[in-house]
Amino acid sequence: MAAAIVQGGHDARTLNDLVNVVVVSPPALFNDTNGISATPRNSGSGMDLAACCVLVLAIAQWLLILISHCVLQRRYVKSRPFVNRPHEEYPQVTIIRPLKGVDMDMHRTLESSFKQKYPAQFEVLFAVEDPEDPAIKLANELIRQYPKVQARVLIGQDNVGINPKINNMLKAYAQAQNDLLWICDSNVYTDPGTLRRSVDLLLDNKRLGVVHHVVFSESPKTFGAMLDHAFLVTNHCRMYLAINAVGIASCVMGKSNLYYKSALEGVGGLESFGQYLAEDNMIGQALWHAGWSHTMTGDLACQPADIGSFAEYCSRRVRWVRTRKYNVTFATLYEPLTESILLGSLTTWALNHLYGCSMPAVFGAFFLCWFGMDMLFFYRINRGPPPSWLWFVLGWICREVLALPLWAIAIVGNTVVWRGRKFL
Repeated sequence: MAAAIVQGGHDARTLNDLVNVVVVSPPALFNDTNGISATPRNSGSGMDLAACCVLVLAIAQWLLILISHCVLQRRYVKSRPFVNRPHEEYPQVTIIRPLKGVDMDMHRTLESSFKQKYPAQFEVLFAVEDPEDPAIKLANELIRQYPKVQARVLIGQDNVGINPKINNMLKAYAQAQNDLLWICDSNVYTDPGTLRRSVDLLLDNKRLGVVHHVVFSESPKTFGAMLDHAFLVTNHCRMYLAINAVGIASCVMGKSNLYYKSALEGVGGLESFGQYLAEDNMIGQALWHAGWSHTMTGDLACQPADIGSFAEYCSRRVRWVRTRKYNVTFATLYEPLTESILLGSLTTWALNHLYGCSMPAVFGAFFLCWFGMDMLFFYRINRGPPPSWLWFVLGWICREVLALPLWAIAIVGNTVVWRGRKFL
C-alpha cells in the first residue's frame, strides 16, 4: 500500500519500514539503512520533528482502534455467561432511576429494571423533583404491573450544587436500603442479565469499585438522531472501549453504573459531586484515586436516538465538550486528534513532508481504512447491519465533517444548556 502512494524519484517503502523509521529508530531518518534512503526531504528542520510526532500520534491512534476491536471480539460479540455460584452469595441491590419528563420509548427503558434476572432481591427507586412531572404516572404504572418488585417514587430535591441530576437523586441515595447501587438514567434500556453479570464481576474482585456499561444508540428517526447515533456507535463506543482497556486512568460515563454506597461515602458521598456538571467523570476519578478499580461487562446501555433536529444534535455535542473541558482538560484538548479528518490531514502532511508521498492518495487510503474499521466495528457490536447502510453512512460522514467545527465552538464558549436550563 505504501509503495503505491510514493511519487516518482523516491524509493518505495513498506508500512513496516515506516514504523521502524518513525518509532523503532528515529535517528534512522538521517541515515541510509539496508539500502533504503531514509533522508527526509527537509532534513534537520523543526518541521521534521513535528512530522515524526504526528506519525507517532497516528500510530498510537490506530493501535487504540485495534485494541477496541480486540475488546469487542472478547467481550461483546457473544454474551458473557452467568457465573455458576450459589444464589445466596449475591447481595441485594438498589436501582436508582432519576426521572425528568417523558423520554422516547420510556416504558421499555424503565421496564428493563423490573425485568432483571437477578438471584437476590432488588429495589427500584424513581427520583423525581417535580410532583407534576408526567414521568410519575408511567413509573406508578410499572410499579402496579410488577408488584413482586419493591419499587417507590420519591418526589422532591435537595439543592447541594449546580448539578440537577445529583440534586434529584440524593433523596433516593439517602433512602437506599442496600450498599450496592445501580444508578441508571431514565432513557437507558439494559439486557435482563446485565445486573447479574455486573455483580459477578464485583464478587470476583473485592477492589472493584465501578462497573459501567458503554452507551449504545438505537433506532434513529431523524437526521439529527442519525448524527448522534453514528457518533455513539462508532467513535465514542470505540474510544470508550479502548481507553478502558488500556486502563491508565478513569474513563466513566454515567448512563449505567454500579457503585458501593460505602465507597462513595469514602470519597465524600454523592452530595459532594453536586458542584460538577460532569459528575460521572468526577465520581469515577475520585474512586480511582481512592484505589477502587473500574471494569465493564459485555452489556450495552442502550438509549433510543431521541434527538429531533440537527440543531439539537449540535447543542448536545457542544454541551458534552463544555462539561468536560475544565475537569479533563488534556483529554478534551486532545480529542480532535482522535478524529479521522484532522488526524488524516496531519498524517498526510507528515508523510508528504518526510517522504514525498502523494497527498490525495495518502488521505484517501487513511480515510477509507478508518471508514472500513468503523463500519466493521458497528456491524459487530450491533450484531448485524443497520436498517439502511446508505442512511447510516451518510450520517457517519456528516458526523466526521462536523466534529472539529463543533469542538471549536464548544472550546471558545462556556454556556451549557441542559434540559432547558442554562449553566455558566
